[in-house]
Amino acid sequence: MQLGNLIDELILKKLLLPDTKPQIITTLQQEREVNPWFITAIVGISAWLSVILFLFFIFLSKIINDANSAIIVGLILLSVTIFLHYSQKNKLFIEQLALALNLTGQILFIGGIGAVDGNIVSAALVTWFLEIFIIFVYKNNILRFLAVLIATLASLVLLYEFRLYQGIHIVIILLAAGASWYWLAESDNLTDKIMASLYQPLGYGFIIGLQIVLLLSVMFDIPDIPNITWWYSTLGLTIILIMLEIYILDGYGISMSAPQSYAIFGSTVLLGLLLYQSPGIIASIIILVLGFQRGNKVLMGLAIIFLILFTIAFYYNLNITLLMKSITLVTTGIALLSLRFIFKYIFPLVQGE
Repeated sequence: MQLGNLIDELILKKLLLPDTKPQIITTLQQEREVNPWFITAIVGISAWLSVILFLFFIFLSKIINDANSAIIVGLILLSVTIFLHYSQKNKLFIEQLALALNLTGQILFIGGIGAVDGNIVSAALVTWFLEIFIIFVYKNNILRFLAVLIATLASLVLLYEFRLYQGIHIVIILLAAGASWYWLAESDNLTDKIMASLYQPLGYGFIIGLQIVLLLSVMFDIPDIPNITWWYSTLGLTIILIMLEIYILDGYGISMSAPQSYAIFGSTVLLGLLLYQSPGIIASIIILVLGFQRGNKVLMGLAIIFLILFTIAFYYNLNITLLMKSITLVTTGIALLSLRFIFKYIFPLVQGE
């Protein structure tokens, strides 16, 4: 199917607005010079080697001998990389070199602030605002993606230092809501001047950041990780999943009072109750649903990887005997097979589609 015909069909189904067609065609048909992946990898490795040799020179020359000098050198590197980014565009080696130097500058700058009287709170706050600045100023997808993850980790450090441990649930819910909004509004983001370059690195950043935070929910008996009531996150994620289901069902013209809707909502609530201490599984299901809705294989692959990880952790941490774990696995398999036949009956395949 040609691009124009596909867009016309989406407009006919009211999935796109008519006035977005020219913008979408223009965006998707832009010609770009794409370098082979191995060329990019080799150039990236050479850039990092250059940075490592440069750092050896700096440290051997004793230019960095205290926290203040680390802050100054970090700021210089950040300023230089921003200048290179805007003045030397479309030059692969310079772009990779600037990326490596920028990350090095961030480490020196943030580490220097943290080393001043051991002020971790100040370092985390500076990190948070620095990453927001980089997201909007430095137009590089890799750096923007990493900025989301670094800002997320900085938020966790702040919560830990202020002993606001339950605030992690707010971070989790915001990440899940942000990821859902970003991917559901993908077609609008493609035609927006600002979001066209932001939605992919931020969208994937929210997804990975969400799952990294939720890894804390499967780390038990670790002294430095405080006890957290994880069912708060499960409740919030279950509500987001239900809202996502309502949005998708409404897009297919299925009424909220239809038997299909009751079956889906009931299954979601039951799943939330059974997995009240395993929010990672609910989050993985949200990502899986988003991946199916957007037809994005990367999202589906990430969701399956984390779903397997969190399911294994859930099974391993069950405080029951091995026999009961085996019975649980068998029962779960029977329940899933039963749900398959139930949903096959509720959602019969239409011939010819």
